[in-house]
Parts: sequence; C-alpha cells; structure tokens
Amino acid sequence: MKKLSKNNSEMAQKYVNILGINVLSTSIPGLLMGVRGNITYNKKFCITTPNPELVLASTKNAMLKQALNFSTFSVPDGVGLNYASRFLFGKNLKIIPGRKLFGKLIELANKKGWKVFLLGGEGDEAEKAAEKLKLNYKKVRIESFPGPIVDENAEPATEVDRRLEKDAIDKINKFDPHLLFVAMKNPKQEIWIHRNLKGLNVGGAMAVGGTFRYIAGLSKLPPKWMENMGLEWVWRLFNEPYRVGRILNAVIVFPWKVFLFKISKSTNLPIYK
Repeated sequence: MKKLSKNNSEMAQKYVNILGINVLSTSIPGLLMGVRGNITYNKKFCITTPNPELVLASTKNAMLKQALNFSTFSVPDGVGLNYASRFLFGKNLKIIPGRKLFGKLIELANKKGWKVFLLGGEGDEAEKAAEKLKLNYKKVRIESFPGPIVDENAEPATEVDRRLEKDAIDKINKFDPHLLFVAMKNPKQEIWIHRNLKGLNVGGAMAVGGTFRYIAGLSKLPPKWMENMGLEWVWRLFNEPYRVGRILNAVIVFPWKVFLFKISKSTNLPIYK
C-alpha cells in the first residue's frame, strides 16, 4: 500500500487485510481531510468502496484485486466487513456507505468551489443526477457524460464505445475536475479507474456504483433504521430481487471464506494498525 501525503500519513496505517484486500478504517472527517490534503498537494488519488461482494469477487479477479489495493482510500461499505474484521482481528471497522461519502464530497466541493465530473450510469442517470445536484449546490461546477459501455475487463464493448471512451476522457481532461465520480457497476468501475487514472487530469476519482440513480430519484433510499442496522441489503433485495445471487454471496459465501481465511492465516494474520 503506497504512502499518502504528509498531512494524512497517520490514516495510511489504519488498515486491516480481509481476503487479501487492504480495507481502511477511518471517519468521514478523516477522509475529507485526506481528500483536501491530496488536492492541496496535487497528489492524485483514488477512492473505492469495497463491500463483502466486491472483496469476495477480488479473490477470483486479479485486476479487481489490484485496483482495490491500488486505492488511496479503500473505504468499507457494508456491515459484513465489520463483522469480518471483528472475527479476524477483534477490531471494528467504521463502515461508510458510498453514497453518503459521495454526498459529503459534494458538500466539500461546493464549499471549496471545486469542479466535479459525473461519468457513466445507465441512460441519462449522470445528467439527471447533475441537474439535481446543481439545484442544491450553487458553488460547485458540475459536468456529466454517459460514457461508454464496457465489458467485464472494463474495456469498451464495441468500436462505438471505444470512441465514446475517448470522448469521455477528452471531456474530463478539458474540464480538469477536482473530483471525478465513475458509475459503471462493480467491478468494471474500479478497474476502469485503475487503468485510466494516470492519463486523467483530475484531482481524484471515486467509484460510486448506483449512487447516480439515488441522486436522480430513480431508486428509493432505504429507511434510516434499516441503514443504521446494516440491513440495507434486505432493502435492496426487496426492491431489486434480481440481486438475490449477489446478496447470497455477501451473506453466506463471504462469511465462509472469511472463516477459511482465518484458519489458513491463523498464525500470522496481516493487520496494519
């Protein structure tokens, strides 16, 4: 794991390793401080929000594993990672939902007068999300672009998509945003950011999954009590039953893999305090 800029070097030590993925434990204020510091020092950064499903997928996807461990801030999004950390190390992780972190970053961008670019989503999700954000945040400059359809390796699916990817990168680089948010579904978005970040004129990039849909009002948010109890997965299963296979991976296969991980590493579990 690479070292961060000097004003957030302490945060670089607060990681645990779950199934080979280094996962950060910090607070939202700590993350915002890290983002401000990296932008101040012109240090390009990447934010990913691994959940149990994504960590499990990384055990069979070398590109995803590399992308997650390349992240400057690998923020746990899913209560299952906290249970895993407590089981493996006796340490709690501070779970931060990705869409909540997105909202806090938009607030920070508005306060600082930063530029923000929304890339991806299905159909016109990015455009609709940008329109909603502009109504509430007057100081932040926001642009959006639907971008290409990409395959499981985060490569453009067709020649048309290849041109769309080039257009997207050109638009991003011309706009030169402080923050780039990418919604291509996981693991495509994480891999796409990892592959392209070096060539992007951005302060930092974050993979945001279905966040644009929530912001645009196309998906309903779970009740607060369910979010606070870590039961968002139940809400998503109720509203999106096609996710049943993915959710079973998170609530059944993932805990089993964590148990096997502890047995295999019982004498020398890697942890970063």
